[in-house]
Amino acid sequence: MNDRNLMILAGMLGAAVGVGVGFVLFTDRGRRLRAELQPEIEGVIREAVKLSQTVDEFNRGRAVPRPSAAAGPSAWPRRTV
Repeated sequence: MNDRNLMILAGMLGAAVGVGVGFVLFTDRGRRLRAELQPEIEGVIREAVKLSQTVDEFNRGRAVPRPSAAAGPSAWPRRTV
């Protein structure tokens, strides 16, 4: 894809996003759509925050209990087949 085609594609994409934003913000149907979707959007945001907190806890080492170094290899359970 050459630069000209890429610029045309980017312009078309920008125009489509602009039309969508204009519809949602400035029409009565768009306002109703926002009102209907707001509870679902807030739920998705809550879940994303929970996921972010869980990832932060995991990165800090609080989410998964670790055996102490002093316990040695016996701290890990043995696997039986």
